[in-house]
Amino acid sequence: MSLVGHFKLIIEKWFPDREILVRSNDSVTQVRLGRRRQLVVGAFGALTIVWTVCATGVGYYFSHRLSMREEQLFRSEMAYSELVNRVAESQKKFSEITSQMEDTHHNLLNMAEKNLKLQERVQDFSLKLADSEKEKGRISALRSSMDNQMNALGQQIDGLTNRNIALRDELETVETVMTRVMRERDQAITRSKILQGELAQAHQRITDLHTVQKQALERVAAHAGSSIADLKSVLKMTGVPIKELTGDAMTGDVKRVLDAGVGGPFIQFEPETPEDELFMNAALAVGNRMDQLASLQKVINRLPLGEPTENYYVSSNFGKRKDPFNGKWSFHSGVDLAAPMKTPIYSTAPGVVVHAGWTGGYGKMVEIDHGNGLKTRYGHLMKVLVKKGQKVKYQEVVALMGSTGRSTGSHVHYEVLLHGKQIDPIKFIKAGQYVFKIKQDTNEHK
Repeated sequence: MSLVGHFKLIIEKWFPDREILVRSNDSVTQVRLGRRRQLVVGAFGALTIVWTVCATGVGYYFSHRLSMREEQLFRSEMAYSELVNRVAESQKKFSEITSQMEDTHHNLLNMAEKNLKLQERVQDFSLKLADSEKEKGRISALRSSMDNQMNALGQQIDGLTNRNIALRDELETVETVMTRVMRERDQAITRSKILQGELAQAHQRITDLHTVQKQALERVAAHAGSSIADLKSVLKMTGVPIKELTGDAMTGDVKRVLDAGVGGPFIQFEPETPEDELFMNAALAVGNRMDQLASLQKVINRLPLGEPTENYYVSSNFGKRKDPFNGKWSFHSGVDLAAPMKTPIYSTAPGVVVHAGWTGGYGKMVEIDHGNGLKTRYGHLMKVLVKKGQKVKYQEVVALMGSTGRSTGSHVHYEVLLHGKQIDPIKFIKAGQYVFKIKQDTNEHK
């Protein structure tokens, strides 16, 4: 039997001709329901049920989507508020650390100046002590001479009684001189003792000063070592070798815009005491560590560790993916961060704009050179707010989010390049979040 015949049998079985008797006021009315009418009524009822179920499902689906959207918006607002607070706290901590380092450097210079003054005083005391010793020798020689004269006078008194009056006068004169000499000798001895006490105090003060200087240098070195370790951890999180980030890979124009010159005549410092030489060596060691810290801090300040936009979500990661237009496997050279149209786009590090305008599949694109071979790109922009050659600061607005070029919707295509090779930008964003966390933890410990 064919499918049509089988279908007719089912209709005849379930929808036979029917007659309905309606009684009213002792009269009976016969109503006939044919097969076709029954099919029409049944189809209308089925369609009514299907439409009711579909309308209910669609209403529930859109209500659920609206609730999810409101919850997502609330979480985004909370995250933005928290991020703003963390950035403010991090900036405050960085200012406090910089102020503390300047105070420490100022204190070291003051202590070095006081050390030189103390050394000058010690030299003066040494010269005075040498003069006192010479005076003491002269008094001793004079006393010996006077003793010889007294012996000669005694012999003359015993042998020459006729010169008693003259000798008595001379003896009185000699006694007067002896009294004056003895008084000067006692004053010289007292002065020598005072100078020796002052010299001992000066030596003790110098020893205490060296101890304070050593402790200060140790504290500075420990703080610098901890900071260097934290900065190296941040550089390691980026996944790029530190040598490549600290090398001199800037072009001449970018280096001239970003760097400031230093110089001056060379005047060598000559230590006067062994303690000064030890202090100078320790200070040079600390200075080298501070130079290393400053070099790493300079690299960190130029790394693109910031986030290029706010209230975003990652719509496409870096690396292998299926192309959104043709569905084929391709390499995604950056990361897509989606947010509403006209969302501000920020520079993730200070640098110089090397391109601003339309660039093929990127659409409207901005490219910034941060030095050391590092560049960032921001594609699919709706509006570019900077010009080529312009110097930009960290988190300065450079464009507005859009969907120009080869794009399916509002987002920014964000790239990080090292020596012309694309690397995963998410590593730099996470490293920047780690930097903010370190500064926040340091603030809490203080």
